[in-house]
Amino acid sequence: MRDYQRKGKYILPKAVYHQVLWKIRDYYRLEEEAKRLLELCGVQYTDMPRGSTPSYDKIGNIVQKREEIHKTIHKIDDCLLYIPSEYRKGIWDNIHYQKAFPLDADRSTYGRYKSLYIYMLAKRFNLIN
Repeated sequence: MRDYQRKGKYILPKAVYHQVLWKIRDYYRLEEEAKRLLELCGVQYTDMPRGSTPSYDKIGNIVQKREEIHKTIHKIDDCLLYIPSEYRKGIWDNIHYQKAFPLDADRSTYGRYKSLYIYMLAKRFNLIN
């Protein structure tokens, strides 16, 4: 897998660049995790909580974790909206499936928009200033 960062305006530290790539690639797993957590919230309790164990608020912890997952998903989705619609699928497929960019525009155009997308996400995740 060739995850190199192109030269240009949107340069990130190598570690930050790779963190953002893997956050994007984790998108579908996060969606599935959010669905799974939603199913767990439907569990019915038949007893009153006992003692002072920290597990008394299981539903609250699940809801909080699900909310954190949704924040990540929304950041990924929101930053994608800054990219013109005709380039989104090509960039998304390139990041997720390592597919070549479509031939409907120059490769450098897709590369610039991909760099912008990753840079904007790094800012949204507070990985850079």
